[in-house]
Amino acid sequence: MTNLAERLASAGLLPEIYRAVEPAYPHEGCGFVFEQDGELVVLPTRNRAQQLHEMDPEAYPRGGADWFEPDMKPWLRAARAGHTPRVIFHSHPDVGAYFSKGDHDSAVVTDADGAIVERNPGVLHLVVSVREGTADGARLFRFDAATASFAFVAAYDAGGAHRATPGPEGPAPA
Repeated sequence: MTNLAERLASAGLLPEIYRAVEPAYPHEGCGFVFEQDGELVVLPTRNRAQQLHEMDPEAYPRGGADWFEPDMKPWLRAARAGHTPRVIFHSHPDVGAYFSKGDHDSAVVTDADGAIVERNPGVLHLVVSVREGTADGARLFRFDAATASFAFVAAYDAGGAHRATPGPEGPAPA
């Protein structure tokens, strides 16, 4: 487990993240974790996906139940204040905490040389499993430049403690 993975658990941030995403159910909830003066701080934000889908379903064919598009205002305010982004989090309603193809596609860009690189270098991704409105665990992922994909880092249980065995799992990433 990385130091950040340990810090998320030891600081008790997982229950706070769970409370932030549960009200979005049956849609995906989302937010960020920033470091401010050595402390990790949870910054929940609104998922704009459903609003975008309703405004223009052709441009945004997926809605909030299976896509997240975070409102970036909390990120921008924290970054302008000199704080450091550490984690982007979002929930998966009723399918488990796995890093989906859609998650991958939104977290990477192609650089000038044609290589796939992470959109937000060094920022980890936490996917929270929410079933019937209640978070039941989460999994943390980091970008692996060698494979241009996201690798599993740590799993947390419903109480936010680190789990010895990975889970909860959903469908295998495509």
